[in-house]
Amino acid sequence: MPEFENPPATVDVPASRVTRIVAIDAPVAAVWRCLVEPDLLAQWLGDIAAFPDGVVEGATGRFAWTGEVVLAARIREVVPEERFAFEWAEGILSGRASAVQITLSPTEQGTQVHLVESGFPLEGDDATRREALRSLAAGWTVELDELVELAESLPA
Repeated sequence: MPEFENPPATVDVPASRVTRIVAIDAPVAAVWRCLVEPDLLAQWLGDIAAFPDGVVEGATGRFAWTGEVVLAARIREVVPEERFAFEWAEGILSGRASAVQITLSPTEQGTQVHLVESGFPLEGDDATRREALRSLAAGWTVELDELVELAESLPA
């Protein structure tokens, strides 16, 4: 099994955007399962991924981290084995929701995952915004490392 060195998430302060690209030694179908099967989704993104109507376009639900934060979410786009997008915000969905888009591309060794989160309702000067974005980027670095580990552990 090849070892990949996936760089951490990066920030774009003027655009209020976090980006991360990772390589996963697993087929697109396995990575896709980790995005749309709630039990797998909760294994890498938070501790709870609850979507009563399923992980389908237009569905609402929540992500939660035990003892930390609860984010209300709405699935915006589901293009099987290609693109998964949602918006989320702490507490309830509102004009302060950010948008997450995850795009999958097959590679010779498995799957490339390209994540972009944008639309953060950040306030303050550039230094304050940069620090907030760096914190969010650190979170995506951890979460996507967990996605890599999970997808690579699924049976082929």
